[in-house]
Amino acid sequence: MTHLVVKDLTAGYGDARVLHGVGLTVGEGEICAILGPNGAGKTTLLRALSGMIRARGTVTLGGADLTGHPPDTLARQGVAHVPEGRGTFMPLTVEENLRLGAYVRRRGPELEADLDRIHGYFPVLKTRLKQAAGSLSGGEQQMLAIGRALMSRPRLLLLDEPSLGLAPLVTRELFRIVQAINAEERTTVVVVEQNAHLALGIAQQAHVLETGRIVLSGTAEEIRADEQVAQSYLGYRV
Repeated sequence: MTHLVVKDLTAGYGDARVLHGVGLTVGEGEICAILGPNGAGKTTLLRALSGMIRARGTVTLGGADLTGHPPDTLARQGVAHVPEGRGTFMPLTVEENLRLGAYVRRRGPELEADLDRIHGYFPVLKTRLKQAAGSLSGGEQQMLAIGRALMSRPRLLLLDEPSLGLAPLVTRELFRIVQAINAEERTTVVVVEQNAHLALGIAQQAHVLETGRIVLSGTAEEIRADEQVAQSYLGYRV
């Protein structure tokens, strides 16, 4: 069942247009990988989907029109964005960061259950609840950023370069957890990632962006088998 539908999306900064008529669809409960070189427009795409920048075109989620709405409205519609660089509130504690993730929801006992749910995915955060977020390692901060996003119980989770600056072992564990979240909660995920091997390893479908346009789309297996992608992003020839 189609969940996210993007049609003829254009966006940019000031007079500089970055996205040129991007269109894609993502099924409910799927993981979609967005690949491409630096400057291709991948981050801009996620910012447009979460309302951080103005965009033209059409974006619908579960049939609801999200086009042109501000970030707080989209958060209430079930869109959670984990930006590049994590975006955690460094002076606040881990627990305060997590609770801030639920600001769009009504207070109640279910929030405590959700904290336990996040600790299940990221046990290390439970041992760091009273620590300032700025004292965490890079991997722990990324876990906190994803955990905070999950506290809003999103229908669509946008991840921008989750492996940035992390050790390979930490990155693999992080992607394993993202895959588990998707499988257990059926959360639709769109992930922008330079590590194409890992992204394609957990995704059902993928799109390749170049200069603000989608130049290749298909299942993760099809994209992995494409010779151009293999040479440019995976480091081998088909």
